[in-house]
Amino acid sequence: MTRIRAIAAASAGFALFIGLLAENLLMTVKGRAVLIPGLLDYVQVWNRGVSFGLLWQGSDTGQYVLIAGLAVVAVGVGILAWRAANGLAATGYGLIVGGALGNLVDRSLHLSVFDYLFLHLGRMPLFVCNFPDIAISAGVVLLVVEGLLKREAIGYS
Repeated sequence: MTRIRAIAAASAGFALFIGLLAENLLMTVKGRAVLIPGLLDYVQVWNRGVSFGLLWQGSDTGQYVLIAGLAVVAVGVGILAWRAANGLAATGYGLIVGGALGNLVDRSLHLSVFDYLFLHLGRMPLFVCNFPDIAISAGVVLLVVEGLLKREAIGYS
């Protein structure tokens, strides 16, 4: 169990560190840059909501309530990471916690989240995100895979 907890902690630490490092480096880069033509650009956006701008907060009070709610969610996922049954689940939960903490640090310092990766298909915009968002998404994918592997192991099809 100690090894699984170490995996969760390392995954969370990795996601948090890389997210904060990327943000500190990229905040100084002004303007827009094409990273992958027709697919991915660098652009600075300050998001006062959560994923895809949902729960947008126009006031500081709303931001503080959002910070508190997201902190509670991060603690809950952290508990799940601590109790993970295997390395795959621990990695998934750890990435989610690290990404959530990265965005919470941002939100606590700036009352918004610094997003910088603009994903689009040609001229059709999809969304703007950051590395912590990618870590959260990767963690969710790992948890889905872990759940599917469990189902197969116990004979569900």
